[in-house]
Amino acid sequence: MNKALFVLPLILLSLLTAIWTGWLRIGWVLPLSQSAAQHGALMVGSFLSTLIFLERAVTFRQKWVLLLPFVNGLSVLFFALGHSSASLLCLIAGSAGFWVMCGYFIYKYKELYYYVFFAGAFCLLAGNVILYKTNFYPNAVNWWITFLLMTIVAERLELSRFLPLSKGQRVALMVSLAACLATLFVPFHLYGNILFAGALVAVAVWLLRNDMAWRSLKVAGQHRYSASLLITGYVWLLVTAGWLVLGNRFAFSYDAALHSFFIGFVFSMIFSHAPIILPAVLKLPIKLYRPSLYGWFYLLQASLVIRIAGDVLTNVDVRRVGGLLNGVAMLLFFINVGVIVRQELGKRAKRAVLKPH
Repeated sequence: MNKALFVLPLILLSLLTAIWTGWLRIGWVLPLSQSAAQHGALMVGSFLSTLIFLERAVTFRQKWVLLLPFVNGLSVLFFALGHSSASLLCLIAGSAGFWVMCGYFIYKYKELYYYVFFAGAFCLLAGNVILYKTNFYPNAVNWWITFLLMTIVAERLELSRFLPLSKGQRVALMVSLAACLATLFVPFHLYGNILFAGALVAVAVWLLRNDMAWRSLKVAGQHRYSASLLITGYVWLLVTAGWLVLGNRFAFSYDAALHSFFIGFVFSMIFSHAPIILPAVLKLPIKLYRPSLYGWFYLLQASLVIRIAGDVLTNVDVRRVGGLLNGVAMLLFFINVGVIVRQELGKRAKRAVLKPH
């Protein structure tokens, strides 16, 4: 049996809890309100980080490495029980382990993208420690953003490693990523937000100019699907930078900036990569792409636009509807993926029965 399956329930529970607490924070009256304040840690730490750790851990032959995403995923149970300190300690342990894992990858392979993974892992660990020490989310959020940005860039470099990049292109990307890291040490009230936004723009422009997504647009099917979502995500990265420059000119500018990144950029990447990465994690040679996946992506984009419109108009009801649809789009996407996996496994079982022995 694939031992990675033991971690998946924690990942799914983390996603459900993160969505639930997101709905609570945006104004919907629902039970389980005590963990609503931990929405960010649930989404970034318990869900996204555990998913990323699992993706990397399955590449090891030693199955005990799966303890890393498992310990990180346990944080959701402590959050649900109201033990936030224990949850954050799980996240710190998980991120420290991931940092060491990335260091091992550098030692063994010395590929450029593993250095980017390593820098991103440091940002995650720093953000988790800062949140544990200060219990103040704004101190940690930009570290988390940089972690996810670097992780996604590293994955794009890994998936497109056979795409020729000049030395100048590589240097430009590394300088842009280093700028993101450097600006984390500049307080927001000392133009840190503008400097951080500038670094995000530099990375977004590099991705839009150099990512293999533009070539993949010409290939029908899964390639065009993934490429379309990637390019959309890069545009949302530019939008995130714009909101950071605007600062607090609108009552909900911060909400618009955060969700332009976490939903517009990060979840576009997740929706795009899922048909590629999930079969590898499950160790199943199955095809997950279906045209129906576009529908949930369109719903996600529309819901985010509605939410940001509510932010701009300071309309609480519009924001609430947009936030509700954000979660619905995510849930329907993963339900659709689950149904496809089940269908593919059913086909494999039938072929195995019909195959002559």
